[in-house]
Amino acid sequence: MRKVKIRNLEIGNGKPAIMGIINASPESFYKESITIGRKIISEMAIKMEQNGADLIDIGGMSTAPYGNTLVSTSKELERVRNSIMAIKDVSNIPLS
Repeated sequence: MRKVKIRNLEIGNGKPAIMGIINASPESFYKESITIGRKIISEMAIKMEQNGADLIDIGGMSTAPYGNTLVSTSKELERVRNSIMAIKDVSNIPLS
């Protein structure tokens, strides 16, 4: 099995990794999962890490198969970039 090392996290070593998810897309179908705003994102990242997350994935566009959920690449990038900036101020956890 191929192994990948991201900072102190090794993936492919036979142990599962826990991934937290930051949903920065307000058009998401599951409203309770939406995390918007620097303070809220920072707090969520800290909580995820304290609860055992090994890395955090940031979503900037909904993948819901209905409605008009497409956003421009620049809008998605802005959401992800803002989330990264909020998280990097409080944590060194790997991001995807």
